[in-house]
Amino acid sequence: MRDTSTEERLGPSQRPVRFFDLLRALAYLALGGWLMYTADRPLSSAALLPLGHTTRLVLGGLLVLYGVVRLVRALPFNFKKNDADELG
Repeated sequence: MRDTSTEERLGPSQRPVRFFDLLRALAYLALGGWLMYTADRPLSSAALLPLGHTTRLVLGGLLVLYGVVRLVRALPFNFKKNDADELG
């Protein structure tokens, strides 16, 4: 039995999934940045996420860190060169 890579087995259907990974990483970065940016603003009683100052900073920092990790893991898969491109 011949060993095949995941890319060969799944074919081009992986492209939308990879793009979605990038969007998800950017969403984590944006949400974390928004939480950290709004940490100093006063909260209204009907706030969507009524968290304290320190909690917003910590949660925002964790989301930014997770977004960076997801982005670093997703980028090589989206922008790697195919072996066929290098040979031809």
